[in-house]
Parts: sequence; structure tokens; C-alpha cells
Amino acid sequence: MLRYDALHNFDSNQLDLQHKTKTNPFKRQANMGSSNQNTGKIKTNFVPRVNQLDSIQLDNEITNLLRQQIQNILQVLPPGLLSHLQPEINFVLNSALWNFSIRTHYATFGQQMLSIAYEKDQLPSAKLALHYLLTTVLPYAKENAQFRLTNWSRVQKLLQLAENALVLFNLVNFFKFLRSGTRPSLVDCLLRINHRSLDGAKRRTIGYSYMTRELVWAGFLELLGFTIPFVNYHALKRKLRNLLRIEAAPQRQDERVELTADTRCAYCNERVILPHHMGCRHVFCYLCLKGNQLADAGFQCNVCDYRSETFRKVVVL
Repeated sequence: MLRYDALHNFDSNQLDLQHKTKTNPFKRQANMGSSNQNTGKIKTNFVPRVNQLDSIQLDNEITNLLRQQIQNILQVLPPGLLSHLQPEINFVLNSALWNFSIRTHYATFGQQMLSIAYEKDQLPSAKLALHYLLTTVLPYAKENAQFRLTNWSRVQKLLQLAENALVLFNLVNFFKFLRSGTRPSLVDCLLRINHRSLDGAKRRTIGYSYMTRELVWAGFLELLGFTIPFVNYHALKRKLRNLLRIEAAPQRQDERVELTADTRCAYCNERVILPHHMGCRHVFCYLCLKGNQLADAGFQCNVCDYRSETFRKVVVL
């Protein structure tokens, strides 16, 4: 968020400077003809850095969503039926995305959502083919080699070196993009293609309504975290249980306690550890009984509703 706000403010200041230069009356009188030409250029060519970065992230999210849908479909098939064709499936998906975006509209789907497109005159047929090669064919070749040539150590080392070099080149290109504001991806830099705005050089309006919702939810959670410890959950559960179910009269204290090898704790329903009883014939673990009596002074047996403030150890005769 801080990065995006900084880029947005930088682009807004740059846009204001362009508009001030464009609307300066002295420069407009001196260069009337050139300002008319620059007006159209500013409105169509200026694209904020934030929009260009957002378009790349949107493209990645769209690709991941489509891949997830394909994986969900393939899960219906028998296991391993098409697992060996994973590189080809990704290649077909990327080719379809490229065909219906770059080839048809000269813009990716993420760019179309932000009203951005490439300059058509900068993408002739030769550059379109090269763009397809760099964005679709080469990733398929790399994935295919990593998937099927795992035993070729030299090929894997070369691929690792190539990936490290691409990471370095992308980092250098990113700093170059921050300085110039054009060509955010390495493919755009290699092909020397620029973006243009379809809606003109408008300010990017950022809404903070989602941050307001987050603050409201954070305040609500803090309120719950502050008030919940004051609520005696065990006593509330006991009272609610007594209201919702009809039980017989509490059993007498002199009933015989039954303890066998299969006896389970009346509270946790597990094998009894350190068996104790509170006066009725039901047996509890020591920690279950002691913990409930400490949490709720009016604790009752959750089976027969017998109530006692003391408890004793079960003695096996």
C-alpha cells in the first residue's frame, strides 16, 4: 500500500506538471501549434506507473485462476491420466490467453481492465510473433525441459543460470522503469513497446472504503477480546443446559461409585486419569473435575446434574 501510494503521488505530481505546462498562458501563446500537438500526446501516452504494475499483477491472478479451474476439472479424471501433459496444458492455456488478448486487442486482460493498451504501430506482425515467442513458447520450452529432462544435469544447470540471469535483468529493468515510467516488463524493454492510455491522462482515484471496513472489524475484534474474558462460559453453559432439558431429581450422595477397566470420564469421555467423584456414581478425571469446579463454583455433573463443592478420590476395593 505504501509503495502504491508513493507511486501514485509521484505520477500525480508529474501529471500536474504536464498540465501546468500545457495550460500556461505565456507558453500557450508562444507555442500554440506545438501545444495542440502535445495535448493529444499527453492524453493518450501518459500511463501511471501504478496502473502498469497493477496490470501485471492482474494478468498473473487471471492466469492462476484459470489454472486452478483446469486443475479442478482434471481432479475428476483418474489419477495420473494427464499429469504427464502438464506443460502442454499450460502452453495451450497461455496461447489462448495471448491470442484473445495481445493478438486481438493489443493488450493483456489486465491492461484492458485498467484501460491500457500497447501502441499498435509498435507491434507489427514480426514483433507480434516475437512477443508470442518470448511470452509463451520460451516458458513452455523451459517447463518442458524441467519436467522431462530431469536426468540431464547440464541442462538443469543451464536453466538455473538462465533463471538467475532473468531475475537480475528484471531487477535492473524495474529500477529503470521506476526512473522512466515506461516498459515495466523485460519483454516490453526488449521489444521497445510502450503503453498508451485509452481514457486519457486521468488522475487515479483511490478509494479507502475497504480500509474503513478493516478498521471497523479490527475495533469489533478488540471489543470481543476485551469483553469475552469477563463472561463465565462454563456457568452460562450450565444454566442454559438446565433450562433446555428436563432431568430427574439429583441422585443421592450415597450411591455406589462404579469403576472398571472400561470406565470413561463423564466429562471428556476418555480413559479416566486419576479417578475422582463428586458424590454421585459418575467418575471424572482429576483435572476435568478440578478445572470445572475452579471455573464454575456451581458445577454440576453433566450426566445426572448432581452438585457438590467437594470431590474425593475413587478408592478401588
